[in-house]
Amino acid sequence: MHSLRLLRALLVAHWSLAVGHSAPASPERIVTLGAAVTETVFALGAGDQVVARDTSSVFPEAARALPDVGYFRTIGAEGVLALRPTLVLAAHGAGPAEQMTLLKNSGVPLLAFTAAPSGESTLDLIARVGAALRREPAAALLAEKLRARLASSVALRGGRPAPRVLFLLGVQGGSTVQAAGDRTAAAAFLALLGADNAIAGSPGYKTLGAESVLALDPDVILYGVDPSAPAHTPPDWLASTRAGREGRARALPLSSLAFGPRLGESVLAATPLLYPPAATTASR
Repeated sequence: MHSLRLLRALLVAHWSLAVGHSAPASPERIVTLGAAVTETVFALGAGDQVVARDTSSVFPEAARALPDVGYFRTIGAEGVLALRPTLVLAAHGAGPAEQMTLLKNSGVPLLAFTAAPSGESTLDLIARVGAALRREPAAALLAEKLRARLASSVALRGGRPAPRVLFLLGVQGGSTVQAAGDRTAAAAFLALLGADNAIAGSPGYKTLGAESVLALDPDVILYGVDPSAPAHTPPDWLASTRAGREGRARALPLSSLAFGPRLGESVLAATPLLYPPAATTASR
């Protein structure tokens, strides 16, 4: 019986080789373009295979020590290929298009993600990167943690009405800000929080002045900040909004918009900002 099992195993191995199903070695020289893919590779335990990353990839700390090939939206194919990668991973938004075409035609395997940011596209990214690195079990665990945290966020909302939320960039004491409209990562993040975007129907980022923000009168204002940058003070007029007066104008780390493996944690952490815990009645 043992000899028969051994013979079957040998026949299966021979057949796999004959039809090209032999498993190649895992990639050893990976260039990651975009925070989402960089964080995913490291979260899957393959950070030691990354030889370079883009400027936006600052997490985890080990990624910062790697060579920087430039911002992933304005990448240069020549600089990437100079590092002799065996695999290039590119997040949604990587470009420009002609440089991505050069990478694609170089012969180096390129795994590019084109789906817009969402919970589902993040789960797909984790699964596909896990498959490319032959780390499917780790990817499955990572995806399950993400799903669990998103479910916890929904539970914390408790069925309460969706708040109107305005997401801002450039809140550094000036008189104008950039507000996130449709088809932005910020809008996708608000959707995961079950919120209504205060400027829904306006695609991309829109420049708003203080008076326009006051007129919109959102329930909540979230403004993106870079925790690694020098601290800055929001403009005084932000405190004059209803959200500001009620203590619901809050900073949100820009890393929350990476739509990588930490997405669930980011959504869960932001949930109380939009859905404060119900006040408890003091016992008499």
